[in-house]
Amino acid sequence: MKLGINTLLFLFMVTVESFGANPTWSTSIANIIYSNCSSCHRYGGIAPFSLMNYDEVVAKKNSVLEAVTTRSMPPYPADTKFRSYSHQRNLSDSDINAFVEWVNNGAPAGDLASAPNPPTFSSGPIIKNPNFTAEMPFYASQAKAGGEDEYRCFVLDGSPTKDEFISAIEVIPGNPEIVHHVLVFQDTSSIPLQLDAQTSEPGYPGFGGVGSTTAELIGVYAPGGEPYFFPKGFGLRFRKGARIILQVHYPAGTEGQMDFTSVRFNYSDAVSPREVFIDPLLNHQNIVNKPFRIPAGQEKTFTQRMTIPIDATAFAVMPHMHLIGKSTKIILRMPNNDTIPIINIPHWDFHWQMAYTFKTLQKVPKGSILESTVIYDNTSENPHNPSSPPKEVRVGEGTTDEMMLTYFYYCQYQSGDELITTEVQDDSPVDMPLTDITFMQIQDGVIVKFPGQIAVHSLRIYDVLGGIVHDQQSNHRHQHSSLTIPISISGAYFMHAIDADGKQYTGGFSIMR
Repeated sequence: MKLGINTLLFLFMVTVESFGANPTWSTSIANIIYSNCSSCHRYGGIAPFSLMNYDEVVAKKNSVLEAVTTRSMPPYPADTKFRSYSHQRNLSDSDINAFVEWVNNGAPAGDLASAPNPPTFSSGPIIKNPNFTAEMPFYASQAKAGGEDEYRCFVLDGSPTKDEFISAIEVIPGNPEIVHHVLVFQDTSSIPLQLDAQTSEPGYPGFGGVGSTTAELIGVYAPGGEPYFFPKGFGLRFRKGARIILQVHYPAGTEGQMDFTSVRFNYSDAVSPREVFIDPLLNHQNIVNKPFRIPAGQEKTFTQRMTIPIDATAFAVMPHMHLIGKSTKIILRMPNNDTIPIINIPHWDFHWQMAYTFKTLQKVPKGSILESTVIYDNTSENPHNPSSPPKEVRVGEGTTDEMMLTYFYYCQYQSGDELITTEVQDDSPVDMPLTDITFMQIQDGVIVKFPGQIAVHSLRIYDVLGGIVHDQQSNHRHQHSSLTIPISISGAYFMHAIDADGKQYTGGFSIMR
């Protein structure tokens, strides 16, 4: 594969700046690949080739080098230097540097006997005993090689007999090799059924939406994604009589391949669940510089502002545009005029839309302002422009239309919400026990008190933006009942620790100076 000039320059700079690391497959590269690439790059995955062992990675090392140095892979459009998110899938600068040096040094294997084992992936659902399950009919993709991707909507059988609150949602691709991403909606109207009846094949076309103004977004799936578990006590309302509609994205070249994607829900067992909402709080109504029109041959920037009417708690954010979207950046302007970063996507990719979950829940005070800056590129230089030559673009659900929406997962605020983590959930299917810990503020930081003597293997403390403010790793088995952590800045923090036996400890605390 011929490498671009940017990649060669990047390789040269990293080679000059890196000294003595000498990464090998066994010591570092395997973990980088397994943690960030193999969930898609495996047999039966959506990616075009497997990266599950040393030989496979060496065979594709130049392709991988090009992808990681241009940051086109792993596909995670959000800028994680602007803000961090739960379960984010992106490479750090040090990861990229290590891979470049490894390739530059001839891709040494190291001691293969000590290399980590390849990850194993469940062949079945993670939610084993769901309260609700529904499956789309068998469908053969119509996305021809060299043609357009296909976006198709499917109305699933089954509805709740009363309002329920979803505590966990899992999308199970029927054919992971062709399912690129899925949006999950609920709708109590008959419109999706009417649209479905107009086609002879299962489902109906749906590029920008599902064709119903009453449809509500309730879930998102992207390759490598896990089920979405709300923190304990929270739930998303599943309306009595609602049907589930899946909008499934099939990439070009998958024509004739079959799919039968399904969904699974768990319901909250809380007596009075705290209701979570998913709404496009930033939408076409709060665009400041209307009208929403992008002239042919031009780039145009729009701004949205929304004043928050209640004290709210935000879980996640999901921007939505179509093909001429170029970038989006959202901040939260607090009542005291401080600004909180929400999300920055400098290079929008319609085909990689996802919800970004905050590492700890974000308090959104009454009177604060959500503000977006969104750029559209309606020029012939935009390779994603669906019109050639470019045409004026307005709002709509079609391929040649545009949208300017940002969905937020949110609820009414309660004291302490900002200390709740989304990194590790009590509902998590992973068999790792969680133990609470306590904290005591002192002059120079905080004392972390464990329930007994433990050997701390890993301890991380996050701020409210998900940034790591303290990272402590140890291979020793020294026992501690408490640790002193230096923290000098006021704020809310969350701690996650793992002991030498794999037991996890979590808790939140505040520092007041």
